[in-house]
Amino acid sequence: MNIEERLARLEAIEAIRTLKARFLNACDRQDPEAVRDCFAEGEVIIDMSYFGHCENRDEFVDGIYVPRGCHEHVLDLHQCANPELEILDETSARGVWSLNYRNINTLERTVTLLSALYHDEYRRIDGEWKISRSRTEYRTVLNCTYEPGTLEVQVAARSLAV
Repeated sequence: MNIEERLARLEAIEAIRTLKARFLNACDRQDPEAVRDCFAEGEVIIDMSYFGHCENRDEFVDGIYVPRGCHEHVLDLHQCANPELEILDETSARGVWSLNYRNINTLERTVTLLSALYHDEYRRIDGEWKISRSRTEYRTVLNCTYEPGTLEVQVAARSLAV
């Protein structure tokens, strides 16, 4: 691999890292249009297991993200680490990310901590990387209810779908 190819590969990796950070930060800011913009237009498979399966970005944003995540009582934190990114060619890549997620729901008085792996595919469209496919593999979950002075475990498992 020559220096130009190596540089292009590193630039692609950095652009994908930035894309993922933009997506996670948009989720936490409850910014549906910024979330939508992280995904390619047209057919995009977003498989969130028991949370839902979508075939395009609008279905995901309008059908899952906004109804579940865009409320004053929803306090989220999405953090990804340990990226394993593979540039397949000039316009396609894939990656695996480790997600550490925290949700505090002040209406339902719940705290949820979960870990998951994002299995993503990316396409470079008009010079910009977009998520073209994403599958969430849930690894662990801790869901608790709370009242002043108490925290009670409801679920400690590999999935909330128990």
